[in-house]
Amino acid sequence: MEPDATNSISTDDPADGLSRSTIMGPLNFAKDTSAMEPPTSLVNERTVPCMFCSNIYDFHSRDNGVDQYLAHLYLVHRLIVGDVKEIACLASYCYYWKDKFHTEPVEKYCSAMLLNQLPDGTCSNNEKYFLLSDIEPLDYELRQRLKKEKLELVLARHQFERTDRNYRRDCLYCRDFRSETRPDFISHLYAKHFLQLGKSEHLVFVDELIETVQEKLNRLICLFCEKIFKDRPTLKEHMRKKGHKRINPDNHYYDRFFLVNYRLKQKPEYVPIAQRKEESRVFNSDDDSDSDWSDWNGEEQTTTCLFCTHSEAKIDKLKQHMVETHSFDFAETVNGMSFYQRVKVVNFIRRQMHIRKCIACGEQFADLHSLCEHLVAESHHRLDKELSGWDQPEYFFPTYEDDQFLCHLEEISNEDVTPSEEDGSIVISEDVNARINIDAESLSLEGFNI
Repeated sequence: MEPDATNSISTDDPADGLSRSTIMGPLNFAKDTSAMEPPTSLVNERTVPCMFCSNIYDFHSRDNGVDQYLAHLYLVHRLIVGDVKEIACLASYCYYWKDKFHTEPVEKYCSAMLLNQLPDGTCSNNEKYFLLSDIEPLDYELRQRLKKEKLELVLARHQFERTDRNYRRDCLYCRDFRSETRPDFISHLYAKHFLQLGKSEHLVFVDELIETVQEKLNRLICLFCEKIFKDRPTLKEHMRKKGHKRINPDNHYYDRFFLVNYRLKQKPEYVPIAQRKEESRVFNSDDDSDSDWSDWNGEEQTTTCLFCTHSEAKIDKLKQHMVETHSFDFAETVNGMSFYQRVKVVNFIRRQMHIRKCIACGEQFADLHSLCEHLVAESHHRLDKELSGWDQPEYFFPTYEDDQFLCHLEEISNEDVTPSEEDGSIVISEDVNARINIDAESLSLEGFNI
């Protein structure tokens, strides 16, 4: 994928007719999503319907939120949701099961229980209740999927809030400050007004957090002890004297604003006692030390072609593509080169293609299409080893910060390269001429005379 050409700064000087190398900032193959603001939730959490009836709840409210929703499920529909705090997005979870229960019976997915009391605590025999938990395979898959989707959303939102420079908001206390970024706003609240909301690198959904704090202050509620005061000066004096200029750590509503609470947690597996004793031995074998990585589901990285946007997961297929499509044999081109020379070749080709210059003759083109046509017509896909245009120190640095092609350079055999060739440089030691000042030495020894 071609990055934006504005990442480069031309140093061509038409006055003296000289063209120097182009200074470029870091490039990236990924799509530029900086202009797109990520959502703050997977679904609408303001109007969450009951799984069985038409009641609507606002999960961002304390008066008609999650607690009231779960109480309604138990008191009216006799349904209990197991491990509800482990559900990454309860709103999405409720939407999903509402659709399921609309067409299928509850007994199909829930465990039935018989209790000797009514939901209000009154004694009664054999009252039937239902438990919805991850024991049901469908429920387990749903919870795991929601964890991954929620984590991806949170990380995208966190990255956006850390880099977005279009943030405009007045300070909660003073009116002469306007920040461009959310981290600056958080830092200002702490540095100037000693209001501790947390470190900006640990926070997410900052807009909603600021709105919540602003609403509490407008309602004359202390952020820490959550007491109500008669006027704003009294509230400010109370928060200053008591050291209450920070959010209440016991209020779990604020948990959603801290990135650490979105970690993927897994329940520890049960280990038999005999196996625990075996693992606790001093001379226990480490043969299975890599077993903890058995559940790793990392995405397979793709590598982009040196001349076009084509990418492959296997480097061999990509090299074959370059031979068939661009008549460029990478293995033949770098044959006999050291590792660092191969790095220079890759970065040189990447940069020339980015600034629209031929890798062979250096001719400048207006667009990538014209450059590709020139390479094919003139057979300029081949890199001349004798010319030193690519053999410059500046090409030690990657043109693209996420260039996977560089990770595969070590796979090329270098058995024929001698240590001196691989190093690519000769180290000459300097002669050390140590001159001793006799007068200074005699003075320094006087202190040791007894």
